[in-house]
Amino acid sequence: MDRFEAMGLFVAVADCGGYSAASRRTGVAVSTLSRKVMALEEHLETRLFARNTKGLSLTEKGREYHFHCKKVLADVEEAEAALSSDTLTVSGTLRVSAPAILGRLHVARLAGGFLLRHPKLKVELSLNDSFVDLVNDGFDMAVRTGDLSDSSVIARRIGMFSRILCCSPEYLEKHGPFETPSDLEKADCLIFTRLPHPDEWSLINASGGSQRIKVKGRIAADSADALYSAALDGVGVILTPTWQAGSELKEGTLVRILPEWTTTAVPIHVLFPHAKLLSGKVRAFADECVVYFRNLSNAC
Repeated sequence: MDRFEAMGLFVAVADCGGYSAASRRTGVAVSTLSRKVMALEEHLETRLFARNTKGLSLTEKGREYHFHCKKVLADVEEAEAALSSDTLTVSGTLRVSAPAILGRLHVARLAGGFLLRHPKLKVELSLNDSFVDLVNDGFDMAVRTGDLSDSSVIARRIGMFSRILCCSPEYLEKHGPFETPSDLEKADCLIFTRLPHPDEWSLINASGGSQRIKVKGRIAADSADALYSAALDGVGVILTPTWQAGSELKEGTLVRILPEWTTTAVPIHVLFPHAKLLSGKVRAFADECVVYFRNLSNAC
């Protein structure tokens, strides 16, 4: 048995969620995939997949083996790239995690330009606001906002931003004006539950003043994207990052309220798992992130 080949086919089946989809991706017949995976299980003397009427799912041992296989395959891919005739070529697969809106508006755009310049590279983006374990989930890097609580990763600060208060023109017409931060207490505020204190907005102004406002609203969500859509629909007031609201403020679909009030600056970091040496593709993309997000911070 070619164990390296079997590992690659096992990863394909696990990533695709079944033999048929893996067959379409790899071009290997379903019967061959099934035989190779079963041979691998016999060699390891453990079940990698739980088989039921709904399809395949990784067992606990299977999930652990899947993580290690992906790391081995990535390391081999990187080693081969390092020995190629052009040692400066950025190639292989880069797995990046980012928050949903930041990823959609900025990281995906950045990745698109990066791919155009590096045709031998593939990028897998995971865009969501949930906690991601870089090591166990097999990511090469992540872009994150806010203070860091995970000491198991390497962090590099790449920018800063503040949050500002916005609502739709229709909401302002019906429920405004907002002249002081305390006026927010009567507003429907859109509450992002992933913030440390979701229902308490701490605001500052240029003269050094600060206020902490207890807010309430009819919508609370762990998705910043959902809250932003609600703000555009006229549901309430949102406390949103400067990098998020730029185009809507220019178009007039959102208006800024209490413009002299903002939040303290929030950092943007790029994170790397300790367990991995920084490959050429990771270093190159991280350097692009530094330039892009520092320019974005200056524009904000």
